[in-house]
Amino acid sequence: MANRRSSSDGQAASLANISRTRRAQLVAEFEGELGIDHKARALAVYEAKRWKIIKTIIVWTIAIMFFAIACHKLWLMGQAVDKPFTDLDPVRSIFGGE
Repeated sequence: MANRRSSSDGQAASLANISRTRRAQLVAEFEGELGIDHKARALAVYEAKRWKIIKTIIVWTIAIMFFAIACHKLWLMGQAVDKPFTDLDPVRSIFGGE
């Protein structure tokens, strides 16, 4: 004997079996009826991604600058000694005390 499915199960199964493109079309139609502007939404998503990339580039640039400054300071400290690693004093070298 066959089991009857409720109508909600049938709808769920039919929604699961439709293709992605058809589902996207249905969503677009529904959002169009609600007055959602796809171009504005796509532009907002693009601008958000673009701003995230710009922030990442700024942060990495600052980090590389600090690393380069630290390396240069260490190199200068190393040049200021007669024998390597004998009289290194990072606090005096960095803050300029004599």
